[in-house]
Amino acid sequence: FSPDWFSGVYNLPLWNRETQTWYKTVEVDVYPWDAGTEQGKDYNLSNPDTIPHGAISAFMPGDTEKRVFVSVGQAGLPFLQVKPVGVLKFELQESINRCS
Repeated sequence: FSPDWFSGVYNLPLWNRETQTWYKTVEVDVYPWDAGTEQGKDYNLSNPDTIPHGAISAFMPGDTEKRVFVSVGQAGLPFLQVKPVGVLKFELQESINRCS
């Protein structure tokens, strides 16, 4: 684990192509990613650099529920899953009727 973890969104549709209008509200769970630039066993700033840098990768549940960001499946499902680290909410503040 290392402090090069991040989360965010990419290519999130905020625009309805069919109606040619912006969505009023969009909420999305965000999940942890590893930038592949540092190595270490815990989340601190003294971890050494990864040389060469690794690929950006999503956190995977692996085979143990003791890994960071991992929990047992919801609703009694027996598998492990990666937990979201937050929720991003996008709210339209104002808009003209249509965008071109």
